[in-house]
Amino acid sequence: MFTCFIIITILSILFGEQEVTTNVIYGSIVVYLLIAIMWAFIYSVLDIIQPGSFAIGEHQVEAGRLLFIYFSFVTITTLGYGDITPVTAPANSFAILEAVIGQIYLVVTVARLVGINISQFMNRKSG
Repeated sequence: MFTCFIIITILSILFGEQEVTTNVIYGSIVVYLLIAIMWAFIYSVLDIIQPGSFAIGEHQVEAGRLLFIYFSFVTITTLGYGDITPVTAPANSFAILEAVIGQIYLVVTVARLVGINISQFMNRKSG
């Protein structure tokens, strides 16, 4: 819950900005990373509640929570190596949701930053 609160707080600050600064770019990156870490926590809780929610390859070392951080980053980037796969309906749903949220976040954030940057450029050019 705390990670979600931090994500929402940073996003509200980012979307209130009218200039693209290095802090805005850094904040956007931090939010993306925090989203992945939040999902890793969700996966680890799901695996505790419903053991066997994920099929883990034989070659994959059982690393506990680190394994879900790895899976989350692979999922949010839609890379999908396939060495860890969700096998239950809730795990599948969460993986799909994370992949979609990750892509939507990137599209919306890049569009917003580019739009603000173009606006800044036009204001400097005309002013």
